[in-house]
Amino acid sequence: MSELIRVKQLEILIKQAKQTVVKRIDFSVDEGSSLVILGQSGCGKTMTCHCLMGLLDPKKYAVSGEILYNGKNLIEASAKEKRMIYGKEIAFIPQNPMTAFDPSMKIGKQMLETLALHSEAARDERKSIALKALSEAGLADKERVFHSFPHELSGGMLQRVLIAMVLMVDAKLVVADEPTTALDVVHRNATMEAFVKMREAGTAVLMITHDFAAALQLGGNMIIMNEGSIVETGSVRQLLSNPRHSYTRQLIDAAMLTSNIGR
Repeated sequence: MSELIRVKQLEILIKQAKQTVVKRIDFSVDEGSSLVILGQSGCGKTMTCHCLMGLLDPKKYAVSGEILYNGKNLIEASAKEKRMIYGKEIAFIPQNPMTAFDPSMKIGKQMLETLALHSEAARDERKSIALKALSEAGLADKERVFHSFPHELSGGMLQRVLIAMVLMVDAKLVVADEPTTALDVVHRNATMEAFVKMREAGTAVLMITHDFAAALQLGGNMIIMNEGSIVETGSVRQLLSNPRHSYTRQLIDAAMLTSNIGR
């Protein structure tokens, strides 16, 4: 597998507070692989995620370092260049799916608009592509979902609609920010199964989480962050079964998952 995205010496400063929240971190994601960034709230993982997606307000944050996507530094890319990449090649799944949709517009119409914007599919092919993606994302009642308003679907279903939209445009990388936080166990497992299938189909997944169970289900590599720095790296199973850093051990103990790791 070849390298898809590399983060080099990334640093994020909150200008008004003069506080560095991400401190010169380095990591990479290969094509078709998965990377979990795990840590407690306030460790800098979500800030890193938003920086990767170009969502930080430059008036509030100072960013230095490089985010190299296919060799291009996204931090320095023009607005036009970013529009060609974000939404199509790099897709984002936010923490709260309820806020990701226009509440006044049916799901199907929003999916069709996404296809029109980010794919070359012909107009008469778009609905069948959208319905197929809903099915692949684990939504059996795809016609009902397609014709529903966002408020008529559960958070777990909306999360899988977002995954379907990623599948529609054939994104190379999906960045997911705490995708299981607001979900019950049933919906969490279904959502994580959809991420696993996505990765198996060749889409790279970068997931931000503090959920060890979700990390184990996705697998792949993992970064542990604390106070804006990376304290440990390795495979998910390696770090959770044999953590070297005291902070990683504390996280595992706090989550009371030690007895389940390695089963």
